[in-house]
Amino acid sequence: MRKINKLTPLPNFNGNNYNGNCTTWKDFHRSYKSIYEDTRWKILIDEQKQQCGYTELYIDNLEDSHIDHYRKRHLSPALTFTWDNFIVATKDNNFGANYKDNNYNIQANEYVDIYNPVHDRVEEYFIYTEWGEIEERPGKVKKTVNVFNLNDEYLKKRREKIIKLIDGYKRGGLSLSDIKSTLKEYGFKSVVEQYCV
Repeated sequence: MRKINKLTPLPNFNGNNYNGNCTTWKDFHRSYKSIYEDTRWKILIDEQKQQCGYTELYIDNLEDSHIDHYRKRHLSPALTFTWDNFIVATKDNNFGANYKDNNYNIQANEYVDIYNPVHDRVEEYFIYTEWGEIEERPGKVKKTVNVFNLNDEYLKKRREKIIKLIDGYKRGGLSLSDIKSTLKEYGFKSVVEQYCV
């Protein structure tokens, strides 16, 4: 997870109008499908550089993602159409947004104990071991890792693979900038940055 620099919403996105015309998020999908798709694409490409906002998995197929409400809609209904509450996430029940919403079932009072990638420079607090695990230091790091299940075996294996690739590229004499460029579509930018020093 890393800081997401939110940009100006799309010109045709007006949360106030949608909030008035749509009573549910599903209404927005049905009534404003093209704006929903454009919103998801802009956030994924321009704000998140094609990485899941929670796991940093690379997303190359828009259909493999959805717009997640960092603060769940039923806990913070006033934020349903708030751009800064939108994070594009992968669709997987084992980690990330779906895990937070369906398996962990976060409560309103817990948000103060986890990192918000829109407001926090999360990459400053996460340290990745050589086997791809996020060190679960006490406090917000541990809680954030647990809420999003960021040490899921699949994620650890993917991060470990990247770390091994970086090590091999270094031993092969590839420059750090070339390694970063080569691994751009692998996702996990925080891992790449930590190990490309």
